[in-house]
Amino acid sequence: MTTGEHPAIVAFDGSDESAAAVREAVRLFGDRRLVVVSVWEPGLAFAMSPAYDPTGMGYPMPTGEEVAMLDSVERDHATATAEAGARIAEKAGAHADAYPVPDRVRVADTVAALAQEMKACAIVVGTRGRGAMRSKLLGSTSAELLRCAPCPVVVVRTERD
Repeated sequence: MTTGEHPAIVAFDGSDESAAAVREAVRLFGDRRLVVVSVWEPGLAFAMSPAYDPTGMGYPMPTGEEVAMLDSVERDHATATAEAGARIAEKAGAHADAYPVPDRVRVADTVAALAQEMKACAIVVGTRGRGAMRSKLLGSTSAELLRCAPCPVVVVRTERD
């Protein structure tokens, strides 16, 4: 491992904001190993499938094989996303590992738990800057990380047009 035994974790979802977070993590923690985390949600693919009907009245339930296939697609997407984030870090000169991880409850809880397990020195996350009202309605991963993370959290804002 490079300087510093505890890695910095970067939450990466492929957005411009999360790419800015990767670049800032390299600037701040480039002497450490960066762990680029992309969270995938098991079962989300099932909930988003056209066959999902919460009333149970109109659509047949997907088979276990179909659910497993859709979850595999989600996992593969998270893997590719984490690898893309790690490539951004490596091009900027840092040592980075891609780390796709299944969601435990909420993305912030998953990232915070991973930081605890890895004894991370910090978590770096981008923010979309949705504003107070939209964040209350949609939730804010960065705001939740500020509340629940076991280590310092760096929230990276980007310029908005």
